[in-house]
Amino acid sequence: MAKLISNSRQEATATSSSNKKTFRTFESRRSTPSGNLTHNLLHPSSLSVVEVVRETPDAIRVVLARPDGQPITFTPGMFFTVVVTIDGEEHRRAYSIASPVQQSQQVDIVIKRIAGGRVSGWLNENLRAGDTLQVLGPSGTFTLTPDVRQSRHLLLVGGGSGITPLMSILQSVLLAESDTRIRLIYGNRGVDDIIFHEALSGLVKSHAGRLEVRHVLETPPKGWHGGKGRLDREIFAHELDALLETTALKDIVLYQCGPEPMMAGVREEMLSRGVPETVLHQERFTPAPKAVEASRYTTQAIQVFAHGKQWEGTAKPGETLLEAGLAVGAPMTFSCTLGGCGRCRVKLVSGEVEMPEPNCLLPQEREANYALSCIARPLGSVVFEVAPPVG
Repeated sequence: MAKLISNSRQEATATSSSNKKTFRTFESRRSTPSGNLTHNLLHPSSLSVVEVVRETPDAIRVVLARPDGQPITFTPGMFFTVVVTIDGEEHRRAYSIASPVQQSQQVDIVIKRIAGGRVSGWLNENLRAGDTLQVLGPSGTFTLTPDVRQSRHLLLVGGGSGITPLMSILQSVLLAESDTRIRLIYGNRGVDDIIFHEALSGLVKSHAGRLEVRHVLETPPKGWHGGKGRLDREIFAHELDALLETTALKDIVLYQCGPEPMMAGVREEMLSRGVPETVLHQERFTPAPKAVEASRYTTQAIQVFAHGKQWEGTAKPGETLLEAGLAVGAPMTFSCTLGGCGRCRVKLVSGEVEMPEPNCLLPQEREANYALSCIARPLGSVVFEVAPPVG
């Protein structure tokens, strides 16, 4: 029986033995674990820091480029996993690309200082032009591919640093789709917290009639003419009603990114009005997995199936399925290594694994017995199949 276990040790899903898939036609291979192989495949690439721009008191925009001058290939909405070492300890954090796909020689990411955040604070204080950042990716499934043939009505809803992937999407679409209209509803505490304030104002002017931006502030200044209060379900409903004066609900496609309460309220309001989930797209900023204590785990046997072949070996105490699979030579797929993009998705056939929460695995994927190999650690002998990436 295959099981997913959260760090609270609560069972998330299981399958009966009658539903197990057999692999008798697979070619069996026993590989010798290779630490060098694992290291090389998980090693990030380098991007040069071209410029660091202070967007708000707590957020910097970092302009990145490849050292060889080649373009950076990505789809609007994707993120990089930034790898930094502070006082000898490695940390990984996900930061979304904020620039349009049409300007791929250089890309922007935004790093907002989080209260008590060791990495975001360190980067805000220490990152300078001329530095080099180590990154994995870009990756992610919260994406929109611009298409010159499209004519859409996009509703973008963001909160705080959640504007970052939305900025890439709206700029890319405005440049590519001349008939598409976009409304952005963007919530923040105050005026000084608005990331890309000037840039958004400039885009509204240069794309008059195609882009509308509605700022919602919790502590607005005197004379403020935008939205007031925390961007929750009630305020979103009011903003949505205003949009529906000119746009039919059935024509709206929603992309949202920001604090979880905001996203839950927006989603509930849209569903309550009969909007299908297929047009509701959400990006969650998944917290980085915490370091694990290897002594909590023991060495476990693993079997990996992919492309009609089989690999066998062991997972050392504390190793993830991804690390163990790479070590035995299996063709693992992965990108962010944070449990935030879904590319490392595998299908559990038997055995029990533990995964930290929250992560990007969807409820239906849990029910189908999938796991994220980059954060799943075996609690016993495990058999799994490398699955195609989501989307």
